Amino acid sequence: MASEQKSGGDGAVVLRDRYLIYPGKAVPAMASPNADAFHAEDKRDPKKPLFALIVRPGVLTRTDSMRALKGSDCPGLMTLVEWGTMDWPPAGRKVMAVVYEKPMGGRVMASMSDDFKRIDEGDLLRKVISPLFSALRVLRSHNVTHRAIRPTNMFWATPEKDRVVLGECVTCPPGFDQPLLLETIESGMCHPAGRGPGTFADDIYAFGASVALMIQGRNPSGAADDETIMRRKILHGSVAVLAGEERLSLQTSEFLRGSLCDDPHERWTAESVELWLSGRRQSPLLAKFEKRAVRGFPFNGREYLTARELAMAFVRNWDAVPQLILDGRLELWTRRSLDVKEKAEAIGAVVRDAVMTVNERRGAAFDVMVAKVCMILDSRAPIRYKSMAAMPDGIGALLAMATMAGTEVRTVAEALMRDVPKAFFETRESYNPDNSTLDNIFGELRSWLERGSIGNGMERVLYETNDSLPCLSPLIQNEYVLDIRDLLPALETAAKKVTGKVSPVDRHIAAFIATRSRFDIERQLMDLALPEAGKSSMAILNLLAVIQWRLGQNGLQGLTTWVAVLSQPLINNFQDRERRARLEKELPKIARDGSLIELSHLLDSPEEKAVDHQDFQEARAQWAEARREILDIEEGRSNNRKAIHLAQRLAALISVTTCLVTITLLLLARLF
Repeated sequence: MASEQKSGGDGAVVLRDRYLIYPGKAVPAMASPNADAFHAEDKRDPKKPLFALIVRPGVLTRTDSMRALKGSDCPGLMTLVEWGTMDWPPAGRKVMAVVYEKPMGGRVMASMSDDFKRIDEGDLLRKVISPLFSALRVLRSHNVTHRAIRPTNMFWATPEKDRVVLGECVTCPPGFDQPLLLETIESGMCHPAGRGPGTFADDIYAFGASVALMIQGRNPSGAADDETIMRRKILHGSVAVLAGEERLSLQTSEFLRGSLCDDPHERWTAESVELWLSGRRQSPLLAKFEKRAVRGFPFNGREYLTARELAMAFVRNWDAVPQLILDGRLELWTRRSLDVKEKAEAIGAVVRDAVMTVNERRGAAFDVMVAKVCMILDSRAPIRYKSMAAMPDGIGALLAMATMAGTEVRTVAEALMRDVPKAFFETRESYNPDNSTLDNIFGELRSWLERGSIGNGMERVLYETNDSLPCLSPLIQNEYVLDIRDLLPALETAAKKVTGKVSPVDRHIAAFIATRSRFDIERQLMDLALPEAGKSSMAILNLLAVIQWRLGQNGLQGLTTWVAVLSQPLINNFQDRERRARLEKELPKIARDGSLIELSHLLDSPEEKAVDHQDFQEARAQWAEARREILDIEEGRSNNRKAIHLAQRLAALISVTTCLVTITLLLLARLF
């Protein structure tokens, strides 16, 4: 999405010709973990308190949520005023900027390790729960999940601290900055980038967890690490971990039990909260704990009594698990000690499938076996495969963040190629129609991975699963290209810096075009993969020309010159020297005009090619005839044949003449 910006006074940068953002006026109190805050002004209303978040490069944003929430006015939600990409002098590149109205009462909790003034239960409903729930209703109406609900991302709306508002939720992937303490057990098992947008139930849980902290004025987990917090939640339940030692009123306790229920199917819905706010009592929810085995399962120096804990241990020690599963101990423990025959039978079936795999594929089969067994042991857990742990709708963000960070993405590719997501959907306890849709999507992702050619492969998967991801090509990475309309202008800028014979269409750009274009370019994309250099070069030219034609973007002198230089060898495809000379003469003129369309017509004209081919065939025929005559002369056959031919003609002429004379004489003799 292109955003016009200019330099304002005092070094300010102007977003969309309206909002002044001052790089020299930082506002640390409003910063987010992945975005720095700066003072901002509205040129039409300079007195309105605004600030801008500048997202750090290398972090995936949520542009779909920005579009949905822009201008939404809600007493419990910080108002998003404007957003867009802009040149940012301190970074020397384009960045994503998001302008918000500034709450005036400060942050509720400075950090998760700090104590703060607790909120009395008498003020809880008016100051916290009512405004925040109104914000959740607005988010739900826009089909957006917040996924960043925590006391450190809440602010007092006024200096009097009479109302809390939710902070931003768009400068990083959903749930990325959330402490594990405030996430559901399932989401907490994921890599932070792979938690996914989730559902309203995930926001309700974080809402309840935040309320629990605000009542206590502290983090109840103290200095406990994430593994300890997760284990406590599994064994004792989230309510006990977050508010177990606090003496609360019946009303507040009811709210926390409903919102922090670890079973997402029983957790309170929006309707449940509305009934509670109106004073209606809800059916009491009793804490449910994981089923414990009669005997623990020994693994890696510990004994595990629950299937969920054991699955987590398997994931942390992946390579040690296959043999343990294959020898039958796990199936026996599940059947006898845990007394869950259905899980035991499912594990047995998975083992039999893995054992039947041919030897050269057994390593991969055993990895898939471990993944499936972990899914059977804990059917609510995310997709876990080796070091990867993500919700189905979070795999794209996980892949994007890993790619931008330059870390390994092979594990994600392996999981997709080996149909691990499909196994995830097959092991769900209940049918969900959304899973069928996701399964089809993962099937498409696998097909793109299998192709592997330019315009497909991992790059195609990357852009297909991330609408908010800018093009990561090194050629244009600093231009923050989100929309296909920004691609050619970005390449025009890159043309001024590029040196050597660098192609303007690399794997990232090809995949970006394939994903973001809304017109037919399938033939050009297929031609990019042709092994012949000439044909692939022509495909690059035609692809860029189609984009220019479709979008009506002119004045691309730098890009056209870049492509013209690379297209110079294409002129040699023509056989006529005069035609080649004419084309070489026309190239600079077309480059100055900045028209990729005309350049494509010049070098890939069917009429020109047909005429050139016909002229070439005629020239070849003439050359062959001349060559034959030369050979005849050299071998002495040419004169004899000509003499015989001439003699035959003379003999025929003499015969005809003699015949005519004879007939004439006979006629004269009869007459006289």
